[in-house]
Amino acid sequence: MTRGLPRTLSRAAAREAGLAPPKAGLAASTSGQGGSFRTVFSLNAMQVPVTDALAYASHKLFDFLGGKVRIKGGTAKLQFAVLTARASTINDNAALTWSLGSAAASSAALAGTMVNVLASTGRTLDGAGAALSTASTADVAAALTLDGTVTPADLYLNLALAAGTDIDADGMLAVTGTITLLWENWGDNA
Repeated sequence: MTRGLPRTLSRAAAREAGLAPPKAGLAASTSGQGGSFRTVFSLNAMQVPVTDALAYASHKLFDFLGGKVRIKGGTAKLQFAVLTARASTINDNAALTWSLGSAAASSAALAGTMVNVLASTGRTLDGAGAALSTASTADVAAALTLDGTVTPADLYLNLALAAGTDIDADGMLAVTGTITLLWENWGDNA
């Protein structure tokens, strides 16, 4: 990163906004000031384990700082690869559903706070072997306010497979792509 004012503003935005938890294959860059931010998540073969018994998984992408967080909009473009043997774990042409939410996935039917930032988006894992699937795109559909005044809000990438038909044993997905989120922190009224 360059030195000087751009670097100072970038660091200030990160301190004022929140943090991405450390994870191989995940990078987050936040810009903005005065409570209005743009966060870009870059995923580069970020690994997410999926257990056969659950057929769903999630990964925390961001910890917002405390306060009311207003999600204004955004876009996502993701590709998925299966890193484990497809014939015995996550099957060829498995039906995957993914979303962004303020809560981690707790069932294979993604709903409620598991999909409140970006609705469930279905896609077929059409890549052969460990190759990436074709891109799946989605938009943040409606503005949303997350109440992080008591407990700071989080952002999760949630994934689900059709139990029994698309997964035969524990497997590993790799996620590659970009998520751009426009949001505001309205502060804490406590």
